[in-house]
Amino acid sequence: MRSYLLGGACAASMLLALAPVAQAADIEVAPEPMGLGWYVSVFGGWSHAKDESGSFETTAAVSSAAYYFDLELDDGFTAGIALGAQINEWLRGEVELSGNWHDAEGFVEFDDSSPDATTLDGDETALFALANLWLEVPIGLGPLRPYAGGGVGFGRLDLDIETSGSTLFDDADWGFAWQLGAGVAFDVSESIAIDVGYRYKRIENVDIEVEDVFGDSSDIEKDYKSHNFLVGLRFGF
Repeated sequence: MRSYLLGGACAASMLLALAPVAQAADIEVAPEPMGLGWYVSVFGGWSHAKDESGSFETTAAVSSAAYYFDLELDDGFTAGIALGAQINEWLRGEVELSGNWHDAEGFVEFDDSSPDATTLDGDETALFALANLWLEVPIGLGPLRPYAGGGVGFGRLDLDIETSGSTLFDDADWGFAWQLGAGVAFDVSESIAIDVGYRYKRIENVDIEVEDVFGDSSDIEKDYKSHNFLVGLRFGF
């Protein structure tokens, strides 16, 4: 009888000892919230800009005239760098510095007695400082992560255009800039991703000074628009 009592006491002691362990096993531990994951992105690619046209007026010593120009921007290249943070699984924000470079050619003509057009040659550069926000959609495709979004900021448009050995445009100005884009990121490792994407970029309402090769002249107001296809690398830290 005594041995039974001792055995029951031992069993009860073991159950009491294991009870806290069983209760702890039933408690689900909530995951820690995701913190900021910082990264640096470098990218480059192909840029196709929309051709540009416009007019300006001159006041020569004898009479005034209106001039019309057409500027064809060759396909160029884009390159840039961004510093960003993965805010959560869905969202990341970044600050971007980038540029687009194009050769340019065209002609300028005027409405006075001369019927001839004068050829243009030079280059155009668009620089961007943008704050971007990208929405990433976890769709369960393993290392593939599609995204879409855009950004706003400032852009600097620089024209260096000559005509018949004289300078027509040699000026730069800042304007409001923005972009829209989408792409797919491919995770190579936990800290490196390849980014393939598209960006539509614009700079609005910049004022460019016309040189006085045709006499005193008015400035022109113009926009910059481009389609950009890029490939980049993203490094997390």
